[in-house]
Amino acid sequence: MLLNKPKFWNSKRNFLTIIFLPLSAIVRLFIFLKKRLIKVNELNIPIICVGNIYVGGTGKTPLSIWIANELFKMNKNQIEKTYQDIKDDKYISQIKFKKYYFEKLINKISNFINKDMNVLEIGSYYGVLGSVLKNKVKNYSGLELSTHGSNYAKNNYDLNIYNETIENHLKKRIKYDLIIMADVIEHFNDPFKVLSQINELLNQNGKLILTTFNIDSLYAKITGKNYHWLIPFHIVFFSNKTLEIFGKSNNLKLVKILNDPRYVSFGYLVEKLILIFPKLSFIFKFLSKIKFLQNINVKVDLKDLKIYYFEKM
Repeated sequence: MLLNKPKFWNSKRNFLTIIFLPLSAIVRLFIFLKKRLIKVNELNIPIICVGNIYVGGTGKTPLSIWIANELFKMNKNQIEKTYQDIKDDKYISQIKFKKYYFEKLINKISNFINKDMNVLEIGSYYGVLGSVLKNKVKNYSGLELSTHGSNYAKNNYDLNIYNETIENHLKKRIKYDLIIMADVIEHFNDPFKVLSQINELLNQNGKLILTTFNIDSLYAKITGKNYHWLIPFHIVFFSNKTLEIFGKSNNLKLVKILNDPRYVSFGYLVEKLILIFPKLSFIFKFLSKIKFLQNINVKVDLKDLKIYYFEKM
């Protein structure tokens, strides 16, 4: 197929082009200043560029979709195997603080929970949230890939945990009134598909509550590449708008967004601050050596972590 460039590309200057010359000069100045002032960060990852000089109709979009699907397939088994083998001693050392946070979380979302609910937590990990939630609902179940995490939740909190993927759990044809994902959605390489599966798992009037960080938050923008949630296990990042669009496309209406402050030990906070502000690490390393400070419970509220409440449409 022969593609021709637009005719206006060959147009000579006319009255309108002369009038808009000052505006084009301003735009060129803006582009020049932007290039000079904004620091470009190089990503240490392989990048595939699909493109050509044509506007459309040459198959760039279907090719990009095919490449993405093939990469998802390649990574899926590797990711699942990685999570199955996880043993998180750092998390276990922080369980006291995690439980305090989850108690606060459940209290904040109490208006969306009732005693008659059949609840599934996707990514139940070590069962800390489940231990707080199980006595507030009719039935609680967890879904967790980590064998160590699943066993810990069963043995320490007597929880019903399915050590399997969402795909396999769908085969059981169990329906839920509420599904919770606490800091989990960002770990999936295909969150759109996950939300579609959640829609299948929910009852007619089912609800979804998830927590994650808002990549469009002021704090995320200020810290940039040093934003402490930018870690290898976090694959996909969301803004409030993208989550709303993803939900709506999967029959889930975003009803409410709440702030989600966290509670951590002072020692854990200092470890994170060393990574975020490496130039000030000498101060934080000094603080990390003061033993009586390490187990103090600290509230951290940077306005970047959010609770998203969805209802099935």
